[in-house]
Amino acid sequence: MNMTKKQTIVQELLQVLKLRLINTSSVQQKLQKKAAKQRSQLSKVVGQLVFSDTQNPLHNMEVELWDRDIGTPEEYLGKGITDRNGYFEIYYDPDQAGFKDEPDLELRVIEIRTSFDTNNKLVLAKRLAYTIKGPDNVTQKEYDFGTCTVPYWLYNPTNSFPRILFTELEGTPDEDAIGRKLQGYEAANHLTPIKAKHVIKNTLNPDQPSLPEIQADYPPNSTIELERKNPGYTRSDEFFGLRILNGMNPCLPKKNKHNPNEYKVTFNWDAYEKDQIHDLHNVDATFEVKDGKFLPTSITIQSRQPDSYAPFSPLKEPVTYTPNDGDQWLQAKRIFRTNTFFAAELIEHYIKAHLQMEQYTVAAFRNLRKNPLRLMLIPHLKSLININRRADTVLVDPNEGYVVTAGPLTPESVVQICHESMSQLDWKGWQPRQPLCETHTYAKIANLYWQILTDYIDVFFQTYQDEIEREWIEIHRLSDDLVNHSVAYEPGKDSGSDDGYEWYDTNELTQPNNSRRTINGSLKVVSPITLSDKPDANDIEYLKQFCRFAIFHVTLWHSWVNDSQTDAGGEVLYSSLGLRNGSFGNEDDPTIAPDSGEATQLLYLVNVLTAIKYGYIIKNEDGDIPAEFRKILLNHKQDFAQLDFDVNNIRALINI
Repeated sequence: MNMTKKQTIVQELLQVLKLRLINTSSVQQKLQKKAAKQRSQLSKVVGQLVFSDTQNPLHNMEVELWDRDIGTPEEYLGKGITDRNGYFEIYYDPDQAGFKDEPDLELRVIEIRTSFDTNNKLVLAKRLAYTIKGPDNVTQKEYDFGTCTVPYWLYNPTNSFPRILFTELEGTPDEDAIGRKLQGYEAANHLTPIKAKHVIKNTLNPDQPSLPEIQADYPPNSTIELERKNPGYTRSDEFFGLRILNGMNPCLPKKNKHNPNEYKVTFNWDAYEKDQIHDLHNVDATFEVKDGKFLPTSITIQSRQPDSYAPFSPLKEPVTYTPNDGDQWLQAKRIFRTNTFFAAELIEHYIKAHLQMEQYTVAAFRNLRKNPLRLMLIPHLKSLININRRADTVLVDPNEGYVVTAGPLTPESVVQICHESMSQLDWKGWQPRQPLCETHTYAKIANLYWQILTDYIDVFFQTYQDEIEREWIEIHRLSDDLVNHSVAYEPGKDSGSDDGYEWYDTNELTQPNNSRRTINGSLKVVSPITLSDKPDANDIEYLKQFCRFAIFHVTLWHSWVNDSQTDAGGEVLYSSLGLRNGSFGNEDDPTIAPDSGEATQLLYLVNVLTAIKYGYIIKNEDGDIPAEFRKILLNHKQDFAQLDFDVNNIRALINI
């Protein structure tokens, strides 16, 4: 044996012997005494972190202590973690500040983000959340920072909805991925010149460009492609029924109590103020299930009297159209499509996905740090507040939001609908509707995905339940934030009414008997997950329900409504947010369709919002979706394919 091999063996044996000596009780006691002596020679800072808005403790937050120097490198001195009451202590060696330099103290509040490497090992990344400036030239052995208010994921006190507070000074507490930003630039780079050309031309000549010219400049959507292959199909009764059940606005019909084969879908706008440009019709369509298909049998349209804009204005007599009415039947279906598309953009897309999920996002980021539930929820909730800030402008801003400027309602009525819708949205007891007929593919896909979420969440809890329960205080505080800031509960408009129809499925309707809390005299719509720092069996099940609901809406639901926008609104003569001048007339009548400015803006938006393709569960571009979720989802890839749905198209988060 050569000398090198002998040296290697001796070194390894010495390492083993050294570790065994260290692990003896006598050596351990000596090390502990030495550590205690060393700590007694250190300086210390203490303090408490609280949220700036509620003054509640900022628990389980990492805090770093630094020596702040101007013009020279700053020195890291130590770190600590706040306890459940927000208190922290950090020991440090003042000599680390430099030779003959007393430390100028600074606290840095650190947020931890997680992802997984290629071996599925957890990777932690730090993000500076806030800086607290302390005193200069500190010499005392212990310095107390006192109670520090931290503007961390604050609620906006001036907003009537549970929204994040954005300030110019602090900016966003979240960041979009670089890949997402590049996708946005790429989509806009292709489509913005098209819109700019139209706007400039229209500014110079209000009658130009024509709607066919505008349409031809944008990519053809699914209805245009289908018409090329099968002329007349997209205006057929069969296609109309398919889109009512499975389109961007997958409607929830009512069924006739006396005829179980008859269904009805209604849009009633009596309670809202309309603008002075667009038409606003109450519409009521009946359907029958025949040979597995959902087919329309009548459409009733009721319009307001001329110059009637206020809520509950006088109405004309309702007129009913059937498939025997030729061109008027086609026109009635177009009016109904316009109603479904407007409701889809405002209620199904903006309110149910973006606005509703912001309250879940804020509550989760404020409270989940040690609890492993953050590994499940945060990858799906991140980025939402950033895109919501943009959505507020693009969709519902009173002056430039497209739902407001191109739709039939005033800004005040849009806000009113937001309130009414939010007052009916709760996680507790919610699950997807059951399929109504053979061609009800949305319901089939939703139920398949719901079962996958159930399986995934069960597996996750089997792995992490002990730790979830150990850090239950974070769940309790998440629940309190969610409930305390939610809007007031209001019974649905048709509560107690009986028109001979009832909901064919009530799974997605908020349950009036849910156990709700009254906060400051207001009965809150969102149910609590828990009322205790220690969970019982019911609390665990409620938490699972909460997780299913949140993940379902930020993934499949938003994917469905967002990515169907070009199908629903990508052919301006097929459907738009609002019609004009009575609405009845042939599709090629430009006085009824949106004007040129509205048309190009509509086509631009629906194409941009579907062209950005970053952030999918299976692709996992940011590396933070747990492998078990992706595995279970891929195991059902063929099940989705049989429903003509690609599982790869389910977005992981709301970032568009």
